[in-house]
Amino acid sequence: MKIIKLKPDKEHLHGATLAQQHLRSVQNELNSLNGDPTIFLLDLTRAKSVTGSYLRATVLWALLSGRADAANTPTNGHVEKWAVRPLPIFPSIIAKSPELLDDVDDFFSARNLPILLALAHNSTGLTSARLLGSLDSFLVSTLTRLVRHKQATAAELADASEEAITVNAWSNRLADLHLFRLVTRERSGKFWRYAPLAKEITLWA
Repeated sequence: MKIIKLKPDKEHLHGATLAQQHLRSVQNELNSLNGDPTIFLLDLTRAKSVTGSYLRATVLWALLSGRADAANTPTNGHVEKWAVRPLPIFPSIIAKSPELLDDVDDFFSARNLPILLALAHNSTGLTSARLLGSLDSFLVSTLTRLVRHKQATAAELADASEEAITVNAWSNRLADLHLFRLVTRERSGKFWRYAPLAKEITLWA
């Protein structure tokens, strides 16, 4: 997968206005995706503090735009430059400061949303990540199984599971994980084949 990295050079990331100024540096890349699944990586390693409004205008904006793409939400006419719109993006963050991680975790937990902390990545995607924020226990279990399988269809997970649930139920869980931008998918005949966004995903510490 392609990665678009935004690495702010300021120590204090406060406000949506500053966030949108920073987003301008990757605007051309975002506008030229052509439907290709892309990781939007917010690198906070230089930051000492970040506000909710900054996160809202960057990674949350990316998550909501990715969800709009997954849900095939139509774009009706002209939209503002940084309004939520369908984009094939999968947000993740990089951060090392425990205080910063707590702020990000609290921000997403309060909205019942997950986000991945990238622990390692290369030019083709995330190799290791940790789950932050909030995610339903059934979806956590499904994500764990998918990481173990590396990639699978709903039918393949159903065949390998001892849970007494239908293939449709597995399909719904995987679709939800895709909506949360934790997994990618591609067509495999009549079915979707899913893969985790990172090769290894650690649950909450």
